[in-house]
Amino acid sequence: MLRSHKFLFLFLFFVLLSGSTKSQVIMSLLFGDDLNNENNMFGLHMNYSWNNMTNLPESEAMANFNLGLFFTHKFENNWQLNVDMLAKYRRGASGIPAYDLGDENLNDYYGSTDFTRSIKYLSLPITMRYELPKRVFLELGPQVSFRLKAIDEFEAELPQGDITLDVDIHDEVQRFDFGYVAGIGWFFDKESLNAIGFRYNGGFTDVMKNDANKQAHQQWGFFCNLPIGRGKME
Repeated sequence: MLRSHKFLFLFLFFVLLSGSTKSQVIMSLLFGDDLNNENNMFGLHMNYSWNNMTNLPESEAMANFNLGLFFTHKFENNWQLNVDMLAKYRRGASGIPAYDLGDENLNDYYGSTDFTRSIKYLSLPITMRYELPKRVFLELGPQVSFRLKAIDEFEAELPQGDITLDVDIHDEVQRFDFGYVAGIGWFFDKESLNAIGFRYNGGFTDVMKNDANKQAHQQWGFFCNLPIGRGKME
């Protein structure tokens, strides 16, 4: 019972500190070998993704690098629970045709351009994994994201140089976004510690509050999980 309470506290502490780049060092000092042992792995999660939104036929994929932490608990019979806490996480789309900005001068500058819809989240994907032979695993689970910022980024070219405009649209974007994660990965070391993989993140939520057509997030990405503080594992 004491051990289960300790790992519950570890998980909550992990969530609270995930926004800080120093959290890995702090947790290594506090928990030592318990971070990474026979049944648990903790470390850095990185992914490079291509993002778009449904019902935006003229848009293009927006590429982005995301960063966070992960915690994996191994059960018996090849099952694992994996939790990612993404503090640097952006979704949206690019190449969207410009809309009326409500100002004649701004419309003159940006009316014939396109823009990038950039929405920053604090996100929590939770997946169940099943490890197959050759250290390959499949994963599936829910994802919930909390909206931090939302900006439409415009750019126009003028003879005098490029100009940019950021339109704050956070009031037009849902605060919470619910979706799912499906992926395949591979532990590329014999101890099954370091993982790389490919994921699809789909959305259930209508991202924009007042748009006539439902716009849900879509994301394809490659990820890498690198444990820290291996201690007992080695």
